[in-house]
Amino acid sequence: MKKINFILLSVLTVTSGSALAMGASIEQGKNFTNLNIEMGKSTSGVYAESNWLKNTDDGTQTGGVGAGYNLEVGPAMLNAGAKAIYLGPKKGDNGVAFPVGGGVSVALTDSINVFGEGYVAPNGLNNSVKNYVEANGGVSWTPVKPVTLKVGYRHVSVDGKDGRPNHTLIDGAYVGGGVSF
Repeated sequence: MKKINFILLSVLTVTSGSALAMGASIEQGKNFTNLNIEMGKSTSGVYAESNWLKNTDDGTQTGGVGAGYNLEVGPAMLNAGAKAIYLGPKKGDNGVAFPVGGGVSVALTDSINVFGEGYVAPNGLNNSVKNYVEANGGVSWTPVKPVTLKVGYRHVSVDGKDGRPNHTLIDGAYVGGGVSF
């Protein structure tokens, strides 16, 4: 079994595209800010990312790291991955979640993409809530490399447990921008 895992990891690493590009972006919604740093997210192969998300109305925040694998299929980039996220929702259910999920980005032109992604951590993959859900989707435009501009919609919510209420941490439209190297 260890040999199979090693061979699979080796094949995935070898089939990874070119050198891993790095990037950073910021998104601003009506009541939230999201900062993201990623490596390899725009090319086929292994990627890593981290983010910090804060609700500017009530101080709720999350922060995490993730890793996954991208697969380019024609004009679409498919990805699957997992994250480790700290939850600080200010409702007495601070803790960690380990959501799994994926996404898709489709190139409409050389500079315009539509994208969507979703992650979920059911009861067994977190320690303070019954369920953690996040979703993000939108349109990105790269007017000139290395700059990308985005508009989209982001949602993050938790289902409480042990008598704690269900609540939405983030829900709304955003504009953003970033650079990649």
